[in-house]
Amino acid sequence: MANFFPILMGDISSSSDYEQEKLRVQLKQLIEETNTMEKDHILSPLTITLGDEFQGVAHSEAAGMRLIFSLEERILQQRLPFRLHYVLLTGEIETRINKRIAYEMMGSGLTKAREMLSSKKRDRKRFEIKLHEGANEQPVQNMFQVLDSISSNWKQDDYPIIHAMLQTANNTEVANAFSKNRSQIWKRRKTLMIEEYQLLKSSILTLV
Repeated sequence: MANFFPILMGDISSSSDYEQEKLRVQLKQLIEETNTMEKDHILSPLTITLGDEFQGVAHSEAAGMRLIFSLEERILQQRLPFRLHYVLLTGEIETRINKRIAYEMMGSGLTKAREMLSSKKRDRKRFEIKLHEGANEQPVQNMFQVLDSISSNWKQDDYPIIHAMLQTANNTEVANAFSKNRSQIWKRRKTLMIEEYQLLKSSILTLV
């Protein structure tokens, strides 16, 4: 598998629903910040290929998962209005890995990932995972689907407090930052299923 790499592609779900220039600026900033913060997990940096699409190559499948979680949680932190659709596929890249920008690379893995990203199937999942041959990817795919069912119920107005709760288990610390009391934060954790999200995240990273 010397020429097989974890390819991460993504796009903005229902991008036509948003003001395009603002969306472009927000996505560009999100991608640039992720590349900076997660550079140790990246072989070829996340690069916007079209207006609302991006691609990159991760160091490993686990690193690809970490990039997904990094993007998801940065969207919460910045209270961005959109959600991303992801394809993480381990596939063949026949040309040299471009470590400056995710362009000028070719291979069947890139082609397959692009096909999955562009699929218009009505049952298209927001997280689509295709790991190396022989990997037991179905449990990971299932957990991502459950994780999506949790996060899809989160409201944009709550994103910053959700991000804070994901960063620390200290309810008093979060309460002080958002002018709430400890009991209110405890209740929000339960309602928003923060612990369940954290357990799923931990399980996914452990399995991969």
